[in-house]
Amino acid sequence: MKSTKTTASKKSAPSSTQHKKPIRFVKRPTLFFASFASIALSATLFNAYPKWQQQETENWVFTYVTDHFPGRANNNLVKLSRTIYRESLNLKLGYATDAAKYDPAALLMGVIQVESEFNRKARSKVGARGFMQLMPATAALLKGRRLADSELIDAETNIKLGVRYLNDMIREMGSVEKALLAYNAGPGAVRKWGGVQAYYTNVMKAHDRFLTFRTEGRTQRFEIAALQP
Repeated sequence: MKSTKTTASKKSAPSSTQHKKPIRFVKRPTLFFASFASIALSATLFNAYPKWQQQETENWVFTYVTDHFPGRANNNLVKLSRTIYRESLNLKLGYATDAAKYDPAALLMGVIQVESEFNRKARSKVGARGFMQLMPATAALLKGRRLADSELIDAETNIKLGVRYLNDMIREMGSVEKALLAYNAGPGAVRKWGGVQAYYTNVMKAHDRFLTFRTEGRTQRFEIAALQP
């Protein structure tokens, strides 16, 4: 009888696991895939933005030169547009205290417009050459060797070296305004008598003109898109 009671009591004793609720995993495949798609789309847009920005800038450079300086840099205009976009990214405006006032692509466009009006064969009375009117001696110093005339007026070489020299001026002068004046007249002249202020004024007019052209072009594009059914 004793053993029977013991067995009965064991049977009647509640199990420690009997009343535990099983863990249920709520499956939400739609939410999961929507989140995944959102992340993938964001990553795609993030990766595509630099390419879109490049194409847009190149298009505005191409259109601006075509509209305002027809016939200039004709066969080399695609190369010029690509070079201006790429080299505008290499401008070291961060060294300047007044960097926030300038758009890199517009600034480079302004310098080229004032220096050569987008004529790669432009040559000054003192021998400066190409889009950014580099002196052969300055170009040789920047490049580390003497350049042939064909190299000096090549869009990529001329603008790349011009941007490098402008960056040197920005670092030395501490402001874009003074750097532009030094680019035109030399840092010594800027320190001694201030440089040619009209040069900076003209570069800024061209800078603002390109920005206005680009802004108005975007506005017109959005207005046309809004009118389409």
